Amino acid sequence: TAATESLPPTGSGRVRAVRSHRLSSVLSALILSALGCSDVPTTQRCDEPDNSCNRPFLRSTTPLSALRHPDPMLRVAEGTPVDARNLQVTAYDELDETMDGDLGTVYVQETIPVGTSTDPFLPCPLLPDGLARVCGISTFNTQFSPLAYRPKIGDLVDMSGGQYDEFDCSGVCGSPPQPFPDGRFLPQVREPTIRSAGVAPLPAPVRVTVQDLMTHNAALIGVLVEVSNVTAVGPADRRGEIQITADRNGPKLTQEMTAIPGVAAGTQWSRIVGVVSYFYGPKLIPRSVADLTPAG
Repeated sequence: TAATESLPPTGSGRVRAVRSHRLSSVLSALILSALGCSDVPTTQRCDEPDNSCNRPFLRSTTPLSALRHPDPMLRVAEGTPVDARNLQVTAYDELDETMDGDLGTVYVQETIPVGTSTDPFLPCPLLPDGLARVCGISTFNTQFSPLAYRPKIGDLVDMSGGQYDEFDCSGVCGSPPQPFPDGRFLPQVREPTIRSAGVAPLPAPVRVTVQDLMTHNAALIGVLVEVSNVTAVGPADRRGEIQITADRNGPKLTQEMTAIPGVAAGTQWSRIVGVVSYFYGPKLIPRSVADLTPAG
């Protein structure tokens, strides 16, 4: 999470209410058009799902697909300025779990075409309907424009002014400092400015298994996922993390965005939705209690 000004949340004046009976008819178009995928040919931009189009479409100069490419030779270099447009907010960390004002991380996704790859996780994870992929990333030390804007889940946003960063904890984590193992890193956009650009229905979360969170963690970082049949190995540790496999280095639930009370060994959930992250191991971050469906 990142420190930001303590200003009250407010909605964007550009976001209009959407009648529920219209959502299904616009969803497919929004995913690959309203989200403004830089790889999808288009000359229009729909900022809101009410057909208010015919606006100039400004392409991203650094789409998330370039930041999240699995090949380091094709991925943009650290420190590259980021200008990414029509990203969709999947989560916003408003919980000050350490009581020190440390909040403000925004998780965003970009929807891109399936492409020629048959891999369900690369170059970015495949959506459940198989019609598109989503590339995700989080922000650090985020600024907002206008200053009082605070993103909501589903918001479309433009991101500029930040730099691509591959945070690996070198020199800053632990005593003595210990970098992440095996050359791992957390991809982030550092010190960006996020501007409201509209709102749209979210695509369905990427469906994964607990094992996928471990095996394909690098590709899933920043992506909204749904995991079925999750069991806690024990109560939360001193960091507030909940182990969900026998492997101590395996995926853990975190309470960065919401408290998860009453967890004990054997606590089960039939379904958990959350964004994927990494910090010395894979993390699954539910956004609210509503993201956790108890078993039974």
